[in-house]
Amino acid sequence: MFEKNDNRYLTKGVNEQLPKEIQVYCWQLIDQKRKEAETKLDYLQIFEFNRDEQRQAVEVIYRQEEPFFITYHEYKITNSLSNFQVKKLWVIDDGTNQTMLLPEEY
Repeated sequence: MFEKNDNRYLTKGVNEQLPKEIQVYCWQLIDQKRKEAETKLDYLQIFEFNRDEQRQAVEVIYRQEEPFFITYHEYKITNSLSNFQVKKLWVIDDGTNQTMLLPEEY
């Protein structure tokens, strides 16, 4: 899964609630993981976001369930992220298209 990086789509919720820089960052993490080839990517990629106001950063937890992997990343809070409230994001590859969506949109 996630062998190509064309036919990528966003849901309305992602477009409205997730800053573009975080959208791009998540796609980049998927592409990087695919190139590393340590783990075969599953159809579902999961991102969780935890704000740390003290460090002025967002902790990005990137994982999949089968086969399991988890990685931790940090993204500095910029002006465009000042109102960022999304806690979880899914990216699904159905074999033809890759769609970034909020879990409540599934």
